[in-house]
Amino acid sequence: MNIFFDLDGTLIDSIYDIANSLNLALIANDLNSITLEEAKSYIGHGSKNLIIKASRDKFSLKLYEDYKRIYHENLCNLSKPYQDVVETLRTLKNKGYQLGVYSNKDEQDVAKIVDHYFPNIFVFVIGKRTGYNLKPDPTLMQDIIKQKALNLSETYYVGDMETDYDLAKNLRIKFIYASYGYGKKYLDNYAEIKEFKDLIKLFD
Repeated sequence: MNIFFDLDGTLIDSIYDIANSLNLALIANDLNSITLEEAKSYIGHGSKNLIIKASRDKFSLKLYEDYKRIYHENLCNLSKPYQDVVETLRTLKNKGYQLGVYSNKDEQDVAKIVDHYFPNIFVFVIGKRTGYNLKPDPTLMQDIIKQKALNLSETYYVGDMETDYDLAKNLRIKFIYASYGYGKKYLDNYAEIKEFKDLIKLFD
């Protein structure tokens, strides 16, 4: 069995580090800062889209590069795994599940976060890669599934956003909705976890 996870809003509560980094970059570029709730509503579609929304369409390459640099240096300051995430992941791993992370973040950021909070847990650590569109485009995951000969009928994706649901739908794999995350409940016909440890019951 293979279980892939979104990162922000699913494994970690990262909004404070994202918002703080955004605001430092915005202010450095003479733009207005944003609120925590605004930042939360902008995430999920990659850093470029995040900057476009946060800057209110005043995107510039300098602003983009400033944000990426500031965030990479500060992404583990206030972020933290949701309750019971580490223990639940270890339990699933010990049961023999192959675990992976797939986020629209830059892959170097995904790797740094995973190394910091979840060492020696994940088989797959995937982020934004050159030559691939962001999720919900399924191409990157399709290539990994093919390369590793993963069984689609035994593969799940856990996430909190519509982007995550659409990815699972495009891949034709099962979706598990993390309702405690940043997304809004607007979809039907999927399994739901209200706390991360609920995964143990689903996979008993």
